[in-house]
Amino acid sequence: MTPRGAWAIPLLAGIAAACGLDAGEPDARFAVAGTGALRDARTGLVWTDRDLGGELDWHAAEALCRELSRAGHDDWRLPEISELEVLHDADEAQPCGRFTCAVDPALALQSPYVWSATPGPPQRRFYADLRFGSKLAPRLRPDLTRRVLCVRGNAPAAPSEP
Repeated sequence: MTPRGAWAIPLLAGIAAACGLDAGEPDARFAVAGTGALRDARTGLVWTDRDLGGELDWHAAEALCRELSRAGHDDWRLPEISELEVLHDADEAQPCGRFTCAVDPALALQSPYVWSATPGPPQRRFYADLRFGSKLAPRLRPDLTRRVLCVRGNAPAAPSEP
């Protein structure tokens, strides 16, 4: 005997599918937050939906985010390395240029190497390697180029240690 109302579940799933909604993934990590922008449900940060500007040196990357106007906002910035590290998801494997990145498929990347605003030792800036979830801080030089994801908002504060 079928429980009363059980017929509604497949009906609603069919309606959702017909409307282009994915009823099978109600807890999707990223949601559209305007044209070219995605809100991360885990952090509350809003990211550009793809890397921008091609391969840029760090100074050009920082300027691109600072000057960006997208999805009705002009308060974009280059992310901190800790914010980029949260994007790494070892359970994912998405094409990114000639590599495979461990990021949610909502993000479109052309390379796993993405600049951060985080300074390293003198004259160095960190960038994330989204293949392996690692970070590197090479010496800045004009021919050192990486991809750019811009972000807006503030990440939740890390819990303090006792």
